[in-house]
Amino acid sequence: MPSETSGAKLEESEERHSQRPRSPCVKICVLDAAGYCTGCLRTAAEIGRWPAASAAEQWQLIATLERRWRLKRGSLTMDVVERIKAQLESGPVVLFMKGTPDFPQCGFSAQAVAALRACGAEFKHVNIFEDPELRDALKQYSNWPTYPQLYVNGELVGGCDIALEMYRSGELKKLLAEAGAVTA
Repeated sequence: MPSETSGAKLEESEERHSQRPRSPCVKICVLDAAGYCTGCLRTAAEIGRWPAASAAEQWQLIATLERRWRLKRGSLTMDVVERIKAQLESGPVVLFMKGTPDFPQCGFSAQAVAALRACGAEFKHVNIFEDPELRDALKQYSNWPTYPQLYVNGELVGGCDIALEMYRSGELKKLLAEAGAVTA
């Protein structure tokens, strides 16, 4: 026999689910390449059905969306870490920067590129503006809050200030040479 407490909880749950939830999207739904809204993760069909769905169906969809968010967070985190590692393994010197070496979109990135070029270094670059997810995740991965970020042999050297200081002292050219990234 159910207790009064469990009966009250059941009634509260039923009452909650008889009321319609707010729409899960906080903005106008925009679908990504996979067909999910970038804001709420609903499919186009789910977005279309939302206004006519019963309160129970809407709550069921809310539960489904919560599972999707958990899966997405987990897979994206792993996926982006794998992308970062792949970039770091793509060459001995990698510069995560704003823009490209030929068209830097920030003065600090331009100065880091100038220091590497002055050393005669061959380096890979990653334009963080092309991958916002990577841009955000790299700050956590490296525990370094700003860009550019210079890596040599997969290890973070630092940002613009450190790269320039090392360039002025000759340490940068020595480090790059040891990594096999300085051209003759």
